[in-house]
Amino acid sequence: MPVNPSFLERLVLLRLNKGPAPMLDLFGASSFRSVTLALEIGLFETIADVDRPLTAEDLADRLDAHPDGIAVFCNFLVSEGYLEAVGDRYRLTGMTEKWLLAESETNMGPWLTYWNDLVFPFWEQELETAIREGEPSQSIYEWFDEDPARWETAQEGFRATASLLVDDVVDSMTVPAGQSRLLDVGGGHGLYAMELCRRHPKLSATVFDYPGAIDAMEDDIPDELAGRLGTRTGDYWTDDLGEGYDMALLFNVVHAHSPAENTALFERVRDALAPGGRIVVLDQWEGSGRTPVSRAGLRFVALTYHTTLGANVYEHDEVSSWLQAAGFTGIQRQSVGPISGMAIVEATKQ
Repeated sequence: MPVNPSFLERLVLLRLNKGPAPMLDLFGASSFRSVTLALEIGLFETIADVDRPLTAEDLADRLDAHPDGIAVFCNFLVSEGYLEAVGDRYRLTGMTEKWLLAESETNMGPWLTYWNDLVFPFWEQELETAIREGEPSQSIYEWFDEDPARWETAQEGFRATASLLVDDVVDSMTVPAGQSRLLDVGGGHGLYAMELCRRHPKLSATVFDYPGAIDAMEDDIPDELAGRLGTRTGDYWTDDLGEGYDMALLFNVVHAHSPAENTALFERVRDALAPGGRIVVLDQWEGSGRTPVSRAGLRFVALTYHTTLGANVYEHDEVSSWLQAAGFTGIQRQSVGPISGMAIVEATKQ
């Protein structure tokens, strides 16, 4: 993570403006690149597997690297909070153990890899175009289609970040009682549909998304859910979504479209729902950040959506108006996740 300045450093750099605070961004960029390289070469997993502090020579032998390079690399990761030095040996910090090991339920490594391998290279290609012309020359999803391996990396990243929210999101949702059918529009990795099916044995689900996204997730459907969780490929603007569903999810979808498009999409979903069916929308909402980190996160997300999709972050009142225009009532909102900015919005088909 970015180096945490001391009180005196925050005073000098941030409050009094007596030193070059932009150097913290340089440290942060270097930290991100170093962490993704550590994930790529298996540095963290190597230390975890041995379960004791290792010297630079130990790590160099195991990673086919040079001891001098490993030493200077690990020392930087110590300063950034990912490793601890014990004499001339290195061990993982609690933060790394929780958030960056494959065996952890909260492993965010695939999410960082997604940004390093896909999003930031796309930024390099499209950021200036999006700023000067108002949108990128192509969407990041179109770019994914040029190489199926990109979809694999993206879905692993999406799944990693969704894993942090899935329990809170599912706990917050109202699921119809009895035998019911769920449609997950743009559901990609399918994590939310899978968890809903696990918790509700009478629920069956269909995940609808582009072929590249579905191809990347089908092998991840657990055997115990294979009979109740199906997939459907296509374009949700033009292809048949099916009908008679009791519930529909639109998670991280509306930010990719204009207000008129979202109203039209809600209408398509309404037509796919049975009478009294419910729609659940999950996204980040402008104006909902209450802390510096959450506000910065929302603005970061907005810039990302603009660069990768020519899209934006909307306010909750906007989505409510689109739902009403599309024929939904009883609109309710509930925040989810550990940091403010994310919320689900539920409504019922008239």
